[in-house]
Amino acid sequence: MSEARSDRCPICGGDNSCTVITDEVSGEPESCADCWCQSRSFSATLLERVPDELRDAACICRRCSNAADREAAEGVTFTVDPGGRPAVRLQHEGDDALIALAGAQLLSWRSADEEIFWTSGAPEYVDRQPVRGGVPVVFPWFGDHPDDRDKPAHGFARSCDWQVVSTAPSAVTLALRDDPATLAAWPHEFSLELHVALSEALHIRLTTHNPAEHAVTFEQALHTYFDVGDVRAASISGLEGVPVTEHASRPERAWDRYAPLRFRSETDRVFQGAPAEIALQAPALRREVRLETQDAASAIVWNPWPEKAARLSQMNADDWQSFCCVETANCKENAVTLEAGARHQMTLTLRRAQR
Repeated sequence: MSEARSDRCPICGGDNSCTVITDEVSGEPESCADCWCQSRSFSATLLERVPDELRDAACICRRCSNAADREAAEGVTFTVDPGGRPAVRLQHEGDDALIALAGAQLLSWRSADEEIFWTSGAPEYVDRQPVRGGVPVVFPWFGDHPDDRDKPAHGFARSCDWQVVSTAPSAVTLALRDDPATLAAWPHEFSLELHVALSEALHIRLTTHNPAEHAVTFEQALHTYFDVGDVRAASISGLEGVPVTEHASRPERAWDRYAPLRFRSETDRVFQGAPAEIALQAPALRREVRLETQDAASAIVWNPWPEKAARLSQMNADDWQSFCCVETANCKENAVTLEAGARHQMTLTLRRAQR
């Protein structure tokens, strides 16, 4: 945080009405006799989750406190990812999803005993780095930073450690808030929540809260990697006729913009004014995945093709052949401007269909 704020939880960054805040003159905490927190005893494990720079600045909120006192809800298991990092597994009627706390990254979604997401052939499960695959969270800028190429591509959210703040049957909510490192990269207070729920479909909701006293503008995306078996046989319907800009360095020279999208060369197309429903057909796997979105004005379709893939990290030479990205986003001219105190929600629902 840029300064101690009693109205923000030091764990999730959410709203907090507690008035405990160190007095700048006396160094003693102000009175909190009437606050709900006086009736609670916070465990040492919960207190350890409070960053050092925020200790004694404000009280942990009710939700984080209550979540710490409860066991995980039915269909939710605390586990580790393939690299041994903390993770959460969701299960529902034989389907399951795995979310790493590192980056709040969805690493796997198995439906009808088939993996829907794609992971590279050379994944690296290390701290402060996203895995090539699954669903990395992009925030607060999309692609390269507009002014400083030394800052990480696609922002910092996918490289930060998130906190579990609540669970529900086959669902989990993770949170990320500003800290000194994020403020150095992007000088704005914020709090993010990623809610993931597994039912007959996979539901993802990214909520952004602006707790500051001024408006803030940001970009965001759910950078979803899909396994398609053979990208040259895959197609995407629903984007026909939607305004598009191709950013690939070696793109397809010409294509029918009113026909389903096919992959013939490096593809990096940004669609603006994207529809609420898109369908990805993967004939090589005999399946279709339907994407249903709300408050997502942009969609990005990406495959690096072999030449660019050879320059990317965590990629084997032939990995490009088996995946494509269909990203749910608000970026470039559709970046979000959020007024002081306001919230924005972007949602994505994924449904698998056999073909």
